[in-house]
Amino acid sequence: MNDLGNDHGIDKTKAIRMIRDILKLEQENLKTKKYNDYDMIDKIRTVIEEEVRKCY
Repeated sequence: MNDLGNDHGIDKTKAIRMIRDILKLEQENLKTKKYNDYDMIDKIRTVIEEEVRKCY
């Protein structure tokens, strides 16, 4: 298992995938201005929750 070197057992591959997805959301929103800050928070939360669900 890829570990980020901490005691939390974070999988590096999954963390990178989450970061990539969040960056895509942010880049797209910078171009379109479709979502306000609160909508983006909800979308980022959804990305994180979906990744957590994949783990269990």
